[in-house]
Amino acid sequence: MNTLKNLLPVRKIDMHKGDRGRILIAGGSEHYPGAPALSALGALRSGSGVVTLLSNENVCGSCAARIPEIVYMAENNKLKWHEYILNGNNKFNAVIAGMGIDRDYSAQKFIINIWNLWPGKILIDGDGLYALAQNQSDLKFRDDAVLTPHEAEAARLMKISVEDVKNNRVQVVKDLSQKFGCVVLKGHGTLIAHQNKFEKINFGGPELSVPGSGDVLAGCIGAFIGMGSIINIFDAAILGASLHGMAGEILARDGVDGVLASEIANTLRKAIKNLREAE
Repeated sequence: MNTLKNLLPVRKIDMHKGDRGRILIAGGSEHYPGAPALSALGALRSGSGVVTLLSNENVCGSCAARIPEIVYMAENNKLKWHEYILNGNNKFNAVIAGMGIDRDYSAQKFIINIWNLWPGKILIDGDGLYALAQNQSDLKFRDDAVLTPHEAEAARLMKISVEDVKNNRVQVVKDLSQKFGCVVLKGHGTLIAHQNKFEKINFGGPELSVPGSGDVLAGCIGAFIGMGSIINIFDAAILGASLHGMAGEILARDGVDGVLASEIANTLRKAIKNLREAE
């Protein structure tokens, strides 16, 4: 626990919000307007300083009604989204992309463009993983990227069956990390691999198996990869996944059923406090 505690960033008394990191979340669609909001909430509750959401006008409007603390960039043409991010590349420490973005041509094109052109740290989740799987020949290897697939998404990325992933989780996460970068294979006993390093997360249980939980996890990890040189990308993934699991365990004290993803996000603050105070 002390090793994990030591990964938490120091909070200086004279810090400002920019010191906490500036991240951009790109995602959402008419079918999935809540996904990027949950990622944003996860990032804010994990201590991120400035969170900007890039999505269409409807998604931005609905999210703004729920989370006024986010900065919003509304653009209805997904093919232009990467231009917005690249033009503001000095503003953001990391980009989190793909949650609820859908699987149409424009969404896939955006993910591929941002993967190949964005010069900073990046996390890809949700439908963004579908885009990577469908366009692997167009991708470069990124040592500064995090992928957060569940078993079905990992199967698609590896072009194998879900059963193969279930039976070979350790090998699959290691193989994926050699192809893409840092990989967080979600599931019971989440696995993380990067640069020949490997870690198993031993926090959390069935209370986390709810819609939107993965979106919150992406935001939580994104908050830490967005803290610049304070924490490396592998440790950021470990810290984010562990805190996500800890938040689940806190909620599970009242039962493992009926947990909402937004509750997981809102419990991250307590999980961080408990870790800071751990002996």
